[in-house]
Amino acid sequence: MTDREAEPWLALTLFALAMGFVEAACVITLKRLYFPEGWHAPFHAIPAHALRLEQWREVATLVMIGSVAFLGRPRFRAGMARALWIFGLWDLAYYAVLKVWTGFPARPGDLDLVFLVPKAWIAPVWFAWAFSLACLVLARALQPRKGGPAAWRKADV
Repeated sequence: MTDREAEPWLALTLFALAMGFVEAACVITLKRLYFPEGWHAPFHAIPAHALRLEQWREVATLVMIGSVAFLGRPRFRAGMARALWIFGLWDLAYYAVLKVWTGFPARPGDLDLVFLVPKAWIAPVWFAWAFSLACLVLARALQPRKGGPAAWRKADV
């Protein structure tokens, strides 16, 4: 892959990592606000007005991922690969920043409030990691094989 062919994927990677940091910074602040007793299961309910705001924030995150992934009107397959790449890296970066700044998760089996849309999803952190890794693998699998990365770049235009 030439430098020129790698440029879009480098930009997508940087966007995803930065987005993971921003998401973690927001969530660290919100967890301190909503869960002053500490972040551990069982999680008490988030106040209704705040829950709606958080759900819309999560929807906005997905819209941002999709918007960036489909910039330049790539073919659907290329856009989906981009979206999966961003989502996978974003979520892994999110958990990495949480770990560095808060020590959470202490173990892969720690429960987390993984997503709030359409309702609260509580799962072990390893599940979120596995899902993110699956997104990265699927993003690579969606890359057209014929012609390698250069053909994928051409499919993006």
